[in-house]
Amino acid sequence: MKTQLATKASSDDLTAVNGTVTVVKSDLEGTKNDLKMTRSELGTLIARNHEEIDTLRRMGERDYVEFTIAAKNKPQKVGNITVELKSVDPKKNKFSVALIVDDVRTEKKDRLTNEPIVFYTHGLKQADEFVVNSVSKDKISGYISVPKNPVQTSAAASGN
Repeated sequence: MKTQLATKASSDDLTAVNGTVTVVKSDLEGTKNDLKMTRSELGTLIARNHEEIDTLRRMGERDYVEFTIAAKNKPQKVGNITVELKSVDPKKNKFSVALIVDDVRTEKKDRLTNEPIVFYTHGLKQADEFVVNSVSKDKISGYISVPKNPVQTSAAASGN
């Protein structure tokens, strides 16, 4: 009888653990699918230096505009946006900028180097990316990535 009770207890434990593993497995699969969808939605890789930007250029899917902003609070035109450096923290590789896209100002605070800031220009379905590769005293350098053949939304395509 003790053997049967021990077997029953381990069988119940096995069923509980199996249920937990199944839940974790389905959560992991969902996360993997979400990551795949996010990657395909953004559709780009992040370059960490000039050589990697050149490699992405050769792939030919997007255009890359490199920039260096060397002064705080002085807006500078980069590609189709205006960038204003607000603050830098070289020790922590952090920066804050104001991006002006389609006459809309958006501040991005305490961003890390190589962390893409994704934004959409009016009427386009594909995202542009603003990436800062290096931060030093009152200076940031990086690039903006834009699609080569942007897909327009139906409202923009019809002229509304």
